[in-house]
Amino acid sequence: MKSPTLQATAIASMLTSLGATPATDETDERVRIEAEVPPTIGEATLVGLFHLLIRGADRFGHSLQKDGTSVIWAEVDADDTQDRGES
Repeated sequence: MKSPTLQATAIASMLTSLGATPATDETDERVRIEAEVPPTIGEATLVGLFHLLIRGADRFGHSLQKDGTSVIWAEVDADDTQDRGES
């Protein structure tokens, strides 16, 4: 399993390669990556991005605003091996 930092870096790198400028916000619990999607992105490329998010993110979303802008965000939990209260 890849580390959360590597997962977040891979997601941010793919967004950058698509011409987006990802912003990263890191806390003790998670890393969040968010970027406005360039309007020139093709459907096949967007599908490839979603495949990466399905494999690499713990949560992700895509918002289409009324003004036509599109924002993709993803979160990767900082430590998925931490104790979740199970005995």
